[in-house]
Amino acid sequence: MQRPLLIMELVGPAGAGKTTLSRILTHRNPMIQIGSDIELRKTEYLPVILSNTTSLLPAFLHQISHGRRFTWNEIKYLLYLEGWSGVLKQEAANDAAAILLDHGPVFKLATLNEFGPETLKTNQFETWWDRMFRQWASTLDMVIWLDAPDTILEQRINSRDQRHLVKGKSELEVGHFLARYRTSYEETLAKLRTAGGPRLIQFDTSRTSIEQVADEILSAIKVSV
Repeated sequence: MQRPLLIMELVGPAGAGKTTLSRILTHRNPMIQIGSDIELRKTEYLPVILSNTTSLLPAFLHQISHGRRFTWNEIKYLLYLEGWSGVLKQEAANDAAAILLDHGPVFKLATLNEFGPETLKTNQFETWWDRMFRQWASTLDMVIWLDAPDTILEQRINSRDQRHLVKGKSELEVGHFLARYRTSYEETLAKLRTAGGPRLIQFDTSRTSIEQVADEILSAIKVSV
């Protein structure tokens, strides 16, 4: 009998250790598969993209009627949230026990909630938000939230080669940015839990090593699958 597929998402601010944890988990357990993200140029994704563009057309027209446009990232986030739960399940290899997401639905919902266009925050979109929370609450099984104190995250962000919005910014700016994201994550996860899921596991990576985090996650997966 085939085991049920577990869908997990790694969330948390830059510098918390998500990339390192993802690499360790997939190395130590080959049955964990990295879930795909939406790419508008990939022809195999066109049917999903086109079908969900139709359902989002009222939102696009509403934005245009107010003299504004969605950014490419916002469009991709909207299309992902509308249709990607089915894609993830279809793309899973037969021998996969779990799909691991980074910048998945929780990240996208939280980003649109806090930093997205005002159009999405009007009463007209309450039904859309409710539908997205229900859809992803029934899709996600587990959310792994990594975090660390602001001073440590700031050091990690500044020491990396990757670009980031707050890289090189003041301590005050970094703290404000991180606080906004944390608040939006909390609101998003609370609404997902109200809709019936997912399980939340949190770690402070200044106190718990990434290897120890991996041990706990792999143990939890064994129980779940």
